[in-house]
Amino acid sequence: MGDKAINLNQQLNEIESLFSTGHIKKAQKDLRKLNSQFGKGKPIPSKFRHKFQRLNFTAKEYDDWAEFATSDKRTELINEVKKLEVQKLEPRSLANKINSLQKQWQNLDQHGKTASKEKWSTFKEACENAWAPCKDYFAVLETKKEENRDKKLALLKDVDAFPAGKTVENTTVIQIVMFLKGIHEKWKLYAPVPDQDFQDLNKKFKESRDGVNKLLEEVEIFNRNQKETVIAEVEALDKEDIDASVARIRELQDHWRTLGPAGKKLDPEVNLKFETVCDSLLNIKDKELDESRGLMEAIIKDLRDKKVSPGEAEQKFLELENLQGTQEEKKFKKAIKDFAMLQRNEKAQEKLKSYQDLFEELIDKGSEKISKDLIPEFVNGKPAEAMDLNEAVIRFQMFAGLDPVGPKEMVSRVKFEELRNRFTEKSVDMNEKLKEHFTNLVYSKGTSDKKKSADFKKAMVKALKKVEELLP
Repeated sequence: MGDKAINLNQQLNEIESLFSTGHIKKAQKDLRKLNSQFGKGKPIPSKFRHKFQRLNFTAKEYDDWAEFATSDKRTELINEVKKLEVQKLEPRSLANKINSLQKQWQNLDQHGKTASKEKWSTFKEACENAWAPCKDYFAVLETKKEENRDKKLALLKDVDAFPAGKTVENTTVIQIVMFLKGIHEKWKLYAPVPDQDFQDLNKKFKESRDGVNKLLEEVEIFNRNQKETVIAEVEALDKEDIDASVARIRELQDHWRTLGPAGKKLDPEVNLKFETVCDSLLNIKDKELDESRGLMEAIIKDLRDKKVSPGEAEQKFLELENLQGTQEEKKFKKAIKDFAMLQRNEKAQEKLKSYQDLFEELIDKGSEKISKDLIPEFVNGKPAEAMDLNEAVIRFQMFAGLDPVGPKEMVSRVKFEELRNRFTEKSVDMNEKLKEHFTNLVYSKGTSDKKKSADFKKAMVKALKKVEELLP
């Protein structure tokens, strides 16, 4: 067998292998190319004619199947496009759907037999009809793109002009950062732009922005130099005259807060260095302060333990001169205030306890057997007629604004009388009323019901707390 025959046989075998492995399009393409090499003037060698016929038959069979398989799908795509004509879709969404259907049509062409002219014409017409509502939208969009381009060009002029006339002395980092932030927001807002201008605009924006960033870098270097000057001054302060040095540090700390940042990376490092050199001197002062703080805490403890009076404590604190005008002074004054409040509360509790003891004896023993030292000084005379102890207890509870505890019939009667009195009395002196109720209680007659004595005691304690501010 000659070389040409061997080569032809090899090509036919490769095409046959492509068909068998499912690479149909590749097999058909290679077969068409091989067929084109033979014609009237060059017939197919008889030895391979049968194999050619069999492969061509296979190729045609696949074409027939491809046409059959894609015919229904193409009809379906045509119908889908026609449906879009009557749907009220937003233009961009409509355009996306049309584009998706067109891609599906192209995919059928790539993986099967090309559509007939008739079907292609029908599909193309349907796409054009469906696209009609998008025309105006994209025409307006194109105009909007041009407007955005012009706005971005104007922004570029603003960016280019920003550094003009500005120096590191009269410009702050925050001014530059806020300008760049505003420009970036506007730049993103003015979108989209014409496709052909997109790359060029972004390139020009970067170039213009570089000029502003250069100014930013120069300002940050200026700030860094200023901060390093302050650090050098702190490092040179006298450790012997610590009070003067600390006072100067406080001034420099205030000044430091007015200085701008020295760049994202370097600023934390510079700030830490300043803090460190300041602390090296402040810690010396803190040791002295710690001693005074310890003395102050001892004074506060003596005050709370009642070893010294508030006046004595204040006098001792004045001797701690290095704490005057500091946070420790505020802490000390708060301790004095808290102690005074504690004293008032203790006195109030003692006063409340004495009245509580009085009521307990009244309820347990009656008025004739109570301890004379429990009777308040403001009770200075007996009433014309002694009131029943139960009634006096009920009236005192009502005076305190409580729903009284006591015998039901008596409670009802007293409630009615008190209600009537409210309509007849023009004005009420609460202090005089309090004295009247205590007088009726202290000089009452009879005793309370032993079964209800516990309830009476609880009710009277509640009443006492209600009128605590009136108690002398």
